[in-house]
Amino acid sequence: MDPQNYNAFSGEIPNIINASESHMALVFVLDVSYSMDGPPIEQLNGGLNRFKEEVCRDKQTRDILDVAIIQFNDGYEVVQDFVPIEYMKPVQLEAYGTTNYTDPIREALRMVNERSRLYRRSGTEPYKPWILLVTDGEPMDDITAVVDEVREMQAAGKARLITLGVGDYDSATLKQLTDVVLRMDGMDFTSFFSWVGKSMRSVSQSSPGEKPSLPPLEGNVYRDVSDI
Repeated sequence: MDPQNYNAFSGEIPNIINASESHMALVFVLDVSYSMDGPPIEQLNGGLNRFKEEVCRDKQTRDILDVAIIQFNDGYEVVQDFVPIEYMKPVQLEAYGTTNYTDPIREALRMVNERSRLYRRSGTEPYKPWILLVTDGEPMDDITAVVDEVREMQAAGKARLITLGVGDYDSATLKQLTDVVLRMDGMDFTSFFSWVGKSMRSVSQSSPGEKPSLPPLEGNVYRDVSDI
C-alpha cells in the first residue's frame, strides 16, 4: 500500500505517514519474565499506553515516529510490528518464563535495519533508530555474540541502544551491550516514558545526522554509574 494514498476510511494501517519526510524508528524490547509479574508488568503496560497518548498530542512527533514492541522471556514475540505511533495497539503484556537476551535483541537489530531501508526507498534519510531494552534480571543465555553485533551497529551509527534496568537487574551485563544504561527506582514507569516522549520530540525538531539535545532524566530514573 502506498502510504501517501492511504484512505483513512479503509480500515487499513498505513506503513508510513508523510513518506516524503524523514522518519524515526523506535523499538521497545521488554522483559516479561516471571519476575515482572504483578505490579511491575501492570505499571509497564500503563506506561506504554500513556506514552502513545502523550506523543500523539504533538503532531510533528506523531507524524515521523514509528514504533514496534518485542516482548521476551525464554523466547520472544513481536507483539507490535512497526506502525506510525498513532496506530500502536493498546498493550496488555503478561509475565512468565525466564530471561534470554540474544534472540530478541537480534530481532530488534534486524527490524531497525529493515525499517531504515524502507525509509531510504521512500527517498528520505532516516533518523538514527532507537532500541530501548527494559529488563529486571540477568540473561540465562550467552550474549557474547549479540554484544558484538550491537556494538558494531552502534559504532557504524546504524542504531542507538538504551537500556533501563529495574528491580534486581544485572548492571554489568547491560554495560556490555551499551554505554547508555539507565536505572529506575521502584516500578513506576511514568518518568521513564515521559523522558522517552520528550526525547522523541527533540529528535523530531532536529535533522537526520544531527545529534539532538536530549532532555534531562527526571523523577525516579537515573544514569547507572555503578562500577562493573
